[in-house]
Amino acid sequence: MKTIIIFAVLSFYLTTFIQAQEIDCDVTIDLEPLTTSEAKDNLSDFVLQLKNYINSHRWTQEDRGNQKIKCAINISFHGSEGEHGYKAQVFIGSQRQIYRADKSTAVVRIMDDKWNFEYIRNQTLTHMETRFDPLLSFIDFYIYLILGYDADTYQTGGGTPYFQKAYEISNIARGSASDAKGWEPSAQGLYSRSQIIDELLNPKFQDFRKAVHIYHFRGLDSLYTEKKLPLRRVFLALDKIGKLREKINQPSIIIRTFFDTKYLEISETFQRSTEPSIYSRISKIDPEHQKSYDEFDLKRR
Repeated sequence: MKTIIIFAVLSFYLTTFIQAQEIDCDVTIDLEPLTTSEAKDNLSDFVLQLKNYINSHRWTQEDRGNQKIKCAINISFHGSEGEHGYKAQVFIGSQRQIYRADKSTAVVRIMDDKWNFEYIRNQTLTHMETRFDPLLSFIDFYIYLILGYDADTYQTGGGTPYFQKAYEISNIARGSASDAKGWEPSAQGLYSRSQIIDELLNPKFQDFRKAVHIYHFRGLDSLYTEKKLPLRRVFLALDKIGKLREKINQPSIIIRTFFDTKYLEISETFQRSTEPSIYSRISKIDPEHQKSYDEFDLKRR
């Protein structure tokens, strides 16, 4: 019976992994900071065009059925240049369903404040990933990042083909004569597109990607069918990331982004733990969010 149950669970995960690669992206914009009506009017169809571009394109070769990755791109315009040029800050987020739970887990949460591009109302948005385009290369990069992160939660290293796509886009952008702001390497610890994708594909961060899989697939996805073991696996994943942080001994974008995305979920998840010192142990792994862990520790007492 146990073998049958395990097979059924694995079959579900395999099906989910195959199907969960299509994108269902919600795009929102904030035009309030723009000072001219011309700049705002030029963007009258921008949301519709961008949603069609993202959601209508076949990003993978997998047969994914009707299940799609839920994601959001929230764009806050903070300036315009010339007739059609814009500067924007963008939040990129994605989530996926937790197995047998009526809730989702955030997978990607990134704020990128260096997006400069041009847009002309009613222009055609066409996929051309081999050529740098300040508008579309940015979008393509983050869609592949979302796909890669999502795939990694189901299978260790599963996101590599998508991260490789994002890396290729980053390389084209860095080698372009056009404005490559946001694509250039950043100072240590500061966010840039090239920095995050370089880390994700760097072999020295492979333990991070293993931990992402353990945290989601072997941890969160089993919390609602088992009790103690999945919680131990979640902590094992956190501990693996903590040991990696000590080993590399340098600021890491992907590690910081992981804990910025997950700290509230981690805090809530360990409310079911009976280990007295669990929040203290987690705080040593992720000291930046100790205040949250301390607050949740008090709730248990």
